[in-house]
Amino acid sequence: MSPGRTGGALPSLSDALGLAPGHLVAIMGAGGKATVMKRLVRELLDARTPVLVTATTNLHSLGEAGGPSLLLSEEGRESVDAAEREWAARGPIIWVEKKLPQNMFRGLPPEEVAALHEKGFGGVLVAKTDGARKRLIKAPGEGEPVLPRTATHALVVLGLNAIGRPAGPDIIHRFDLACRLADLAPGQPIEARHLAALASHPESYPGRLPAGMKRALYLSHCIGEEGLRRARAVWEGVPPDCYDLRLAGDTVEGRFHLCGEES
Repeated sequence: MSPGRTGGALPSLSDALGLAPGHLVAIMGAGGKATVMKRLVRELLDARTPVLVTATTNLHSLGEAGGPSLLLSEEGRESVDAAEREWAARGPIIWVEKKLPQNMFRGLPPEEVAALHEKGFGGVLVAKTDGARKRLIKAPGEGEPVLPRTATHALVVLGLNAIGRPAGPDIIHRFDLACRLADLAPGQPIEARHLAALASHPESYPGRLPAGMKRALYLSHCIGEEGLRRARAVWEGVPPDCYDLRLAGDTVEGRFHLCGEES
């Protein structure tokens, strides 16, 4: 199947990524990382797979009714055994360093996340590895993403709902850098080709991900036929060797599409 086509809707983002106990998936980019993390937690728990959520940068609360429990390292919860017991008793957990103002949390250093992973949690670790200040698309800055060395999967998120909007710092994080990488002028309407350039430029995420990590591009806010049309246009501009998987989806509703394969 050509890169511009897609099969039917997929039942699960975690299945499309091939997530299984022992994996550590690093989430990066812009346009709905927190919603993607919540979706993965829900899917993995439905499959009865333990989930541990953490971050190597600041993390917004994922708090909601029935949402993940919270473990703070500053309170002495430093053992993965404690995390496993907490999961068994109460469901998914978030493990972070400390609470910050405005319902934010400080994440763990990447070496601590890697050490936690190596101890053998017995489930899937989901780690946010960069920030976007709630913008819809971004280019990674110097030192981003902050990857644990043991990460097995990288999921790069970009928001299709940026397409058609005038380029400005209210839409794009790392605005000047992103404009340079995407050949985008301030105020110019954002097109699919600009998202493709941000996703595939050598100075963007593909050039920052180590060999051996499974790489996936996820286009969020893919709603209806118009969303799929936009996703196809972006996929066509992304060289196949940049990512192992090219996906799009409506994260909230749980409808996902995979470029190049039937579901």
